[in-house]
Amino acid sequence: MRSFGSSWKRSKIAFLFLMCLLSVTENYTPVYILVTGIALFAGEESLGVDGLYADVVRELERRADAEQAKKEMYFHKQVGDGFRCYGISAPDFKEIVKKFKQAFKELSFEDRFELARRFFRSRYGGQMSFGIALLKLNVKEMKPADFGVLEEVGDCLNNWGTVDGFCIDVLQPLLLEYPNEILGILKRWNRSESLWKRRASVVVFTRNIGKSGKFTDEALKLCDNLIWDKEDLVRKGVGWALKDTMRGDKKKYWNMSRSCGGEGSQR
Repeated sequence: MRSFGSSWKRSKIAFLFLMCLLSVTENYTPVYILVTGIALFAGEESLGVDGLYADVVRELERRADAEQAKKEMYFHKQVGDGFRCYGISAPDFKEIVKKFKQAFKELSFEDRFELARRFFRSRYGGQMSFGIALLKLNVKEMKPADFGVLEEVGDCLNNWGTVDGFCIDVLQPLLLEYPNEILGILKRWNRSESLWKRRASVVVFTRNIGKSGKFTDEALKLCDNLIWDKEDLVRKGVGWALKDTMRGDKKKYWNMSRSCGGEGSQR
């Protein structure tokens, strides 16, 4: 299976060679040359979801570093079932993302969803980052009817890095656009047996969402439910959300602080 980048370059080279050849032949008109060029480009192989997934995985595996992967596993410390990592450096990972960015953009809305699902189901941290990137491309077009994919992703979450990236790049913009629907999902996740869903239910209220003050009441309620959670990663998510929410509405934050002495759920 040839890569998207290399096959596209070969087609361009072939076309340029054809143009040069025909330009010196009196028997061929400029119109014929143009039509031939269009036919050549139209015949360029489309990788589709299967081919693109295979190419991305191949590139990740090619750059994988076993020793760095061990360090990355230690860095995450607590992970869920099936979590694995490639140990790819941040600069290398950005380079891989850049390499496939245009191919992702050229996929249809539904194909991006399908490819994202495959990345998340892999349980590899690196692949799930690609899944987030694909969902981010779809965010502006997503409607409540598409939110089933969010539940699918929630079932695949297995590390705090993926949780946080998913919350900030995907759930936050959707919360602003469809607050009732996304809050409904967050409320369910807030009571989930999955620590990753519980963390996600509060990390959504970090950064600009927390500072905006638009969802202070909802954020404080969901944080209060988990403030005594048995999982350290959930409590840290609560702390992060409360810190950023305080910047949006200090009065409500301090009122909540004075009244939360034990009402939260202790899992």
